[in-house]
Amino acid sequence: MNLLPTLTQAVTCSAAVFRGVKPEQLGAPTPCQEWDVRALANHLLQVVSALGGAGGGQAVPDELWGRDLMTDGWAERFDEQASQALDAWNEPAAWRSTPAMGGAEMPAQLVVTMLASDLVIHAWDLARATGQDFHCDEAAAELTHRFTADSAEQGRQMGIYGPPRPVAQDASPLDRALAASGRDPLWTPQDR
Repeated sequence: MNLLPTLTQAVTCSAAVFRGVKPEQLGAPTPCQEWDVRALANHLLQVVSALGGAGGGQAVPDELWGRDLMTDGWAERFDEQASQALDAWNEPAAWRSTPAMGGAEMPAQLVVTMLASDLVIHAWDLARATGQDFHCDEAAAELTHRFTADSAEQGRQMGIYGPPRPVAQDASPLDRALAASGRDPLWTPQDR
């Protein structure tokens, strides 16, 4: 399966939301109960940085997840990191690699699936928290739903996901992914 178009969509839709964040919104609540907008934006910077490193054949260091990347020029930095990540994954060799994350080597497709899904979910969080619309294509939403559904129980055991939320039978793949991760697809800042 060629994941490059789906990865490109996940990065592109995340970048659009990231650029829409205003500095005065950084302290606002998000659907991620322990994170405000600043912490959530920092996580998205970490994810796009991890994507670039993994695509370049580098191990993703555990320390990345503790770094504060929200220094001056954070919006421009996201665009730079996103461009570098897509450039890295445009190289065929990247897809034959087994990047290391969390101390374990993983197939490139799994790393991309995991990080692209993280971008989609958290870009939705960021859009909700900052009053923006969120748009990703069906392939990115479906990839995110499959990954989230498949990893939901493990995510709950790790404290990453909350209890699943009910959704209508005809809910979109994105809403199903959100619900599987413990999010309310109708969340607004007033819910906090």
